[in-house]
Amino acid sequence: MPMTPFTLLLFIGIFLSQVDGREPSSVTGLKLSRVVIVHRHGDRSPITPMADEAYWASTLPDKHTLEAIERTTEVVKDSDLNEFLDSSSSRSGMPQESKHLAKGGPIFGQLSQLGLFQMIALGAQLKAELDEALGLSVEPSDVTVYSTDFPRTIQSVQGTLMGMFDNAEAPPPVFKVEASYTQIMIPDPQPRNSKEQVALEKVLTETEEFQMAEESMIPLAKKATSILRASGLLGQMADSVSFGVGEEKDASNAAAAADKPLPWGQLSEVTKCLLVRELLPSSITEEEQKKIMLHSAGRWFKLLRHPKMASLAMGPFVRLLMKVVEADDGTPVSIISAHDSTLIGAICALRLENPSVWPEYASCLKIEVFDAPNGGKFLRISLNGEVLGSTELEGDLFAVGEIKRLVFDSAGGSEKEL
Repeated sequence: MPMTPFTLLLFIGIFLSQVDGREPSSVTGLKLSRVVIVHRHGDRSPITPMADEAYWASTLPDKHTLEAIERTTEVVKDSDLNEFLDSSSSRSGMPQESKHLAKGGPIFGQLSQLGLFQMIALGAQLKAELDEALGLSVEPSDVTVYSTDFPRTIQSVQGTLMGMFDNAEAPPPVFKVEASYTQIMIPDPQPRNSKEQVALEKVLTETEEFQMAEESMIPLAKKATSILRASGLLGQMADSVSFGVGEEKDASNAAAAADKPLPWGQLSEVTKCLLVRELLPSSITEEEQKKIMLHSAGRWFKLLRHPKMASLAMGPFVRLLMKVVEADDGTPVSIISAHDSTLIGAICALRLENPSVWPEYASCLKIEVFDAPNGGKFLRISLNGEVLGSTELEGDLFAVGEIKRLVFDSAGGSEKEL
């Protein structure tokens, strides 16, 4: 996988301002004991099927590279996720594995060569930061790993681990990757974890404010969709893809879908993938592509900022996250490989301020866990080095108990025993 100057420039900016050297404020006597990393996967091919399969296949890592990184992990998929679900969840007791349309296929929705480079570089950066912050040389035995059961997220964390522990003089370590919890690690599992979330998504997308914002953007959606279809870039099955909170369609009725604009999630991801590779039709300007991205992002924030929606969509993930945060297993580092929707969903559920920019590929949500002298735990949370304040709490350090109260009690939900 040759590293070109163009490739390097594309992802090196991700790591600027990653190190936050500020000391924790407001509470004295704290000691950093643990760091939890939730990162987005690296650059990928479009999830939406495209016409030129040969081109998009050429952007992916070769077979030998994938086999090499796969040898460093053992993927586990049979753990019970029901401990993180409310007993009222419609998924409680259901089979854990389901086919999410955003998972992609052999070519589409897959980690690219560029994406793998990004994750290896992220791993090297994280290793240096963690060693300095924790005051020790982080070893493979110090790390626990989680991932959604998507090839691109598993390969991404394999790249991260390679970047952290690439020692040619020693046999490569084998990491256990817990991939059983996909259905609670994204806000839009298919099917949803509760009928209540399905109903609330419908209510929220039908509000006057939401509909007015949608109507103002319909002309751009129609224009961009028309150009993409006329360009011959989209594949025959492009209208069969459906994903996103408040945006899923009847994927079985592709003929009807072909008469409508592509959903915002698809427009955003297709135009982004094309823009990065300088393939975006010139009749869609970069400014218009930016508007598409911002509108798509705004939809996620509007929906997931609703307290009850945040609890329904991301409450189970927060339970998992708090279990990882409070773990006393002797491993000071946990890495969770997921998606932009995971990062945004977590930010909304944890009542954190919106980041200044949408989490790009290989973005990193860092949760620093500080132990207090009285036995309590406090969290400081940053996205790509930008410390995020709370929409409801003061300062930049938050007691774990307060976080749980915000996520569950204020939304009318119940906190399940961890």
